Amino acid sequence: MKIIILLLSILLLACTAPKIEIPTGILSETEFANMLKEIHLEEAAFELNKRKEVINAKNSLATSYQSIYKKHNIDDSTFSKSLRYYAKHPEILEGIYSTVLEQLTDERSTLDQQETN
Repeated sequence: MKIIILLLSILLLACTAPKIEIPTGILSETEFANMLKEIHLEEAAFELNKRKEVINAKNSLATSYQSIYKKHNIDDSTFSKSLRYYAKHPEILEGIYSTVLEQLTDERSTLDQQETN
């Protein structure tokens, strides 16, 4: 009986996913999710505005990226490095995008409630 319990314990431990250590210089999952949400919102605004004036929309998007980086106290190379890291770890990136989607859905619900009031 002890051997069966021992084997089951070893099997269960072997099946758990190891915690991936995020390297220095990479944004945390939470910080990266927050930035992605803001960036995707700005890119959506760009898509809406580019039909009017492409050059102004591109300049506005570039300015928005810099504002987001400044708000989070990073530069574009840190964001790019983080993006490359998470792209190599799709299981983590999927979780990050789930968080982004939840945040956007919550914001949409809040806006919808404000419109009906």
